[in-house]
Amino acid sequence: QIQIGISGSLKRDLTASPYLPKLKYPVEANVKDILKPTDWNTMKIKMVDKTYTVWLNGKEVMTYTSKDIPASGPIGLQLHPGNEMSIKYRNIRLAEL
Repeated sequence: QIQIGISGSLKRDLTASPYLPKLKYPVEANVKDILKPTDWNTMKIKMVDKTYTVWLNGKEVMTYTSKDIPASGPIGLQLHPGNEMSIKYRNIRLAEL
């Protein structure tokens, strides 16, 4: 999965960083000067074979390759219960490469 927002366990913004269950956050995207916390942001996520690449607001912020990425799986949006948080999405697009 690719994180959007502040990690509940690490208490810091990990937007555009990959999360893998066994590895947690193996790398952290550098979005400090790119993320617009009070405005719309555009995130593009591309996965080819076992490599994730993420762009935030048109700038590449993270590339990560892992042998632990499954060959297939669901695409979803998740919000953890029990925390006060919100997020809005618009113009979600999916495409097979």
